[in-house]
Amino acid sequence: ADNWSGIWEDCNRKIAGGDFRPRTIIEKSKVRALCTTDDPCDDLRFHRRLREEGWPVGVYPTFRPDYYLYIDRQGFADRIGLLEKTCGFRIRNIDDLKAALRERLDFFARHGCFMADHAFVKLIYREAKDYELSKILAAGRNYDQLTEWEVEQYKSALLVFLAGEYARRGWAMQIHVGAIRDNNKMMYDKLGPDTGFDAISDDCYVRALSGLLNAMNDAYGLPKTILYNLNPGDNEMIAAMMGCFQGDSPGKIQFGPAWWFCDQKDGMLRQMTALAALGLFGRFIGMLTDSRSVLSYTRHEYFRRLLCRFIGQWVEDGEYPWERPWLDSLVRGICFDNAWQYFAVPGKQPD
Repeated sequence: ADNWSGIWEDCNRKIAGGDFRPRTIIEKSKVRALCTTDDPCDDLRFHRRLREEGWPVGVYPTFRPDYYLYIDRQGFADRIGLLEKTCGFRIRNIDDLKAALRERLDFFARHGCFMADHAFVKLIYREAKDYELSKILAAGRNYDQLTEWEVEQYKSALLVFLAGEYARRGWAMQIHVGAIRDNNKMMYDKLGPDTGFDAISDDCYVRALSGLLNAMNDAYGLPKTILYNLNPGDNEMIAAMMGCFQGDSPGKIQFGPAWWFCDQKDGMLRQMTALAALGLFGRFIGMLTDSRSVLSYTRHEYFRRLLCRFIGQWVEDGEYPWERPWLDSLVRGICFDNAWQYFAVPGKQPD
């Protein structure tokens, strides 16, 4: 209260000096690669501009096709129309939709993409034939009333198809699950979706997750997969389930780091405790920053301090050997190396 005006003036001077521009903050944070979140129809022109400018930080797109899976949401038909315009051909059935998405996947791959992202309120799995899916797609485009079963058939089939495409390209697939969105109807009507009125869901989705992973594995091959749960009560379930589908590459199925409401001291420690108990902790790909804000890079520092405390307690308790080379390798791996190798980031790995 006594010095607020001086702080205000000092901060404005620093900002005006240019040292706190987004690019400067990214460079000072020693970021080596960052990934944006992009609609399949995005032309990615800003990614091209950054490459042409020769900016030293690698900026890569992430394929985010949620709007094309949400057949039960308002605006679905418009999205399919945009996809038709972008690809230059009509989407009349499920095969056309797959061809269009495949074309956009190839376009993203040419721009350096190596991962995809999906978010679900709850996971579901329903089998369906292609002729059924074509009928569901046509109904969705006409905004005809769809049953919950039909919606689940469509989402399941399209996600399994996309997983196969990711696997074929060597991409990582991220799945976020567990949010219950837009709880406050009055504020939703006033401000629209995704404006801060979301919470943690308690849906049970273990059988659906098992069904999806099995279907992906059987149909096209399961890609590298990162599972993020929002409800901390699902920690042990996720950590155990991922062990059923490991293979092909080290740490192929990952228990994603503490996300959103869990992205705090207690949530991070609970996630690491479950992973260390039921998975292979040394293969963990570490913290993420998905708030789309450069000021959130401090989360990584926060995570690193908690990680070192977590491992240090093992050493103090005699549960892990006091061997400095092993400890250095473990911590560096979780903080940087594992993610760099897992995502197969282009370029030489920094020393």
